[in-house]
Amino acid sequence: MSATEPLAILFRDARVVVVAKPPGLLVHRTRSGSGEEALLQRLRDQLGQRVFPVQRLDRWASGLVAFGLDPEATADLQTGLQAPDARKEYLVLARGACSGRFECRAPLVDDKGVERVAHTAFERLAFLPGLPATLLRARLHTGRYHQIRRHLALLGHHVVGDPRYGKARTNRAAARLGLARLFLHAWRLGLPRPLDGLLQVRAPLAGDLRAVLERLRAVASCP
Repeated sequence: MSATEPLAILFRDARVVVVAKPPGLLVHRTRSGSGEEALLQRLRDQLGQRVFPVQRLDRWASGLVAFGLDPEATADLQTGLQAPDARKEYLVLARGACSGRFECRAPLVDDKGVERVAHTAFERLAFLPGLPATLLRARLHTGRYHQIRRHLALLGHHVVGDPRYGKARTNRAAARLGLARLFLHAWRLGLPRPLDGLLQVRAPLAGDLRAVLERLRAVASCP
């Protein structure tokens, strides 16, 4: 996406907007990236009003990110994110052959050195022997930093294309198939909102990731 191309809006009402974040953008500026454009600023300029982020998403991940359009709506969304029936689901390509359903409950240490409870559930969608790798649906039950990436690394099924926690050999093989970044996509959000009712949004898989899957399937079909 170019800097002038409008963001894709997946959902909007009077108090909430959900957009598809392209890879490479920070959700909001950080100390190290204070001079660069971020998703928040681009969306604010596109809508012509203030927006308030309620989620984090890795720079090189793609997919949906929700924003409140006023502080009360933002607090409502944040309450929904903590609800037991909230659905925060991702599509991820993991190294190797994964079982049908599995989970990880390994605690994760935060940036202050404190060990936090963490829980991720995984479901296999397709095995792709050409890499080999497995396309998974991951559901977050908690929201720790890099939770999916860290949990899969602990399980030995590192996220393909992950430069920090992944495996260099797998990443090189994926790069030959056109993967230029982390294969992680925020796919589905289902939040109970105490003030405005259930919010349900899905984001189609990003085109670059879809192309990699198609190449992998083509490799698998070769005699």
